[in-house]
Order: sequence, then C-alpha cells, then structure tokens
Amino acid sequence: MFTKEDILKKLNSENYYIDLSALDTFIKEWQIDAIYENMEGVEFFDETSIIKIKKGISLKSQGYNKEQISYRVHKALKETEKEEQSQTLALNPEQKVVPEVRNVPLNMTSQAIDMLATAVSSKIAEDIKSHISNSEFAETLIEAGSYKKDNEMLSQKVDELLEDNKKLARRIEQLENDRRSFWKKLFG
Repeated sequence: MFTKEDILKKLNSENYYIDLSALDTFIKEWQIDAIYENMEGVEFFDETSIIKIKKGISLKSQGYNKEQISYRVHKALKETEKEEQSQTLALNPEQKVVPEVRNVPLNMTSQAIDMLATAVSSKIAEDIKSHISNSEFAETLIEAGSYKKDNEMLSQKVDELLEDNKKLARRIEQLENDRRSFWKKLFG
C-alpha cells in the first residue's frame, strides 16, 4: 500500500516527474480510487493505481484529454488482467477461468484487509464513543436516576400533605361545629 508521497517517490525514481498537486489532479480526473483511508484522512493506493497513473501520464503527454485518459486507463487495466488470465490458462489448461463478477479489480493482501478491518472497527468505536459523549447519554441516565429518586420523595411529601390537609379539614369542621354550638348557647 502506498500513500501519495510514496507514489511520488516511486514515480520520480522511474522518471515521471510530477508534484503532489498534479498527482491529486490526476487521481481525481482519471477516477483512481484509493483502497483504504485511515482516520486522519490519509489515502492508500495499490500497485494497480500506480500502473494507472503511469499509463495516464503517458497518455497525457500524447495529448489525450481527461475523459479519454480515464477510459483508456481503466480499459488497459482490464485488458492486462485478461491477458494474464489467458497466459495462466495457457500454462495450466486444467485451471478453470472464473468470470469477473465486478468491474472494479481488487488487489489486496491479507495484511491490507486486516488493516482495513482494524481501521473500520476503530472508526465505528470512535463514532459510538463520540455520539455518547456528545449526546450526554451517560449524564441523562444519571439524571433520570436522580429524578426517579426525587419523584419518590416528592410523592411521599404529597402523601404527607394530603394527610395533613385531611386532619386540617376535620379540625376546621370540628371548630365550625363548636362555633355553632357556642352561638346557640349564647343566643339560643
């Protein structure tokens, strides 16, 4: 796997002299996809990407436009793969040719797959952690627990107040009865 800087070094060592901005432009215009991007946003490319870039630079120097280059770069890669398959078949006639299921060739080693799986799992874990911390999920649970406790205490206080109100209502009723009997005795 190669970063853009690694690709530049490799290209410069093979007499393809371009800078990082030109490489970025070529990758974008010729639709060369990275096989992996880490959490910092660094993209990683494989050998086929370097082959496509070399082919594209060669075609650009011949005067082709970006659409023509993009088409020819991807077409040339498919033709190269078909030639390799036919050579393998010629060497091993017993080997069965498996038809291509996808149009996108994928050349990854188990190490690259392992790196990709690790990066994806850590990205998912970080997203979940970020979501929990941003939504104050834990604080909400703690507050909910304290609210429940507060609600229970409030319910007890309301029950006590209702009992006190009932006592006061009985006392008021008793006082009114006493007042009536007092008025009856006084005026009665």
